[in-house]
Amino acid sequence: MKRILYLMYVCLLCGCSVKENMVSVRQVENKGYVVLRMRKDMTQIHSLLYPVSFEFKKNVRGNIYYFENSYFAKNEEICPGTAGCHIWSTNGNDDLMSSYKRFDGTIKYIIDKDRNLQDNMADEYKRMLVEKRDTIHVSLEEFKDKHSELVKTYFEGDSIILHFHNHKKWIDVPVRMTFE
Repeated sequence: MKRILYLMYVCLLCGCSVKENMVSVRQVENKGYVVLRMRKDMTQIHSLLYPVSFEFKKNVRGNIYYFENSYFAKNEEICPGTAGCHIWSTNGNDDLMSSYKRFDGTIKYIIDKDRNLQDNMADEYKRMLVEKRDTIHVSLEEFKDKHSELVKTYFEGDSIILHFHNHKKWIDVPVRMTFE
């Protein structure tokens, strides 16, 4: 009887002591579009939405779900704060699985006050004026080919803290963003 109680105690103790690696995260390729939006007065491009994707999985039993994130841009003057990144599940269910599940999103950069960014986006701005559109979509591949230095200079090195919850406590996972 003591042996059985001892085994139950050891199993319970080991089962409750898992604290590390509750969630695995990896940034994956996104083939979406960069969305450029014009200011209301049509004098320049106001914002840029950059597509990102992640895959999350839980490494423990029980329910864990994605809740929100905190985004930190290395160039604070172009990021509107922690509300600058929005991530959602591709199937509308934020619960994590034991296999990787995809979450897509966008990072919003406010670029209307940066002269260098405006100069780099002059062709896109002219296109918007000619087409009389306040929003255009540029393929991510085309954007990276044309503005690779801009991406390295302004976006590379940003970081995000992904917040998960298991109905008992918060699980925060910091990730350094890559835009290659």
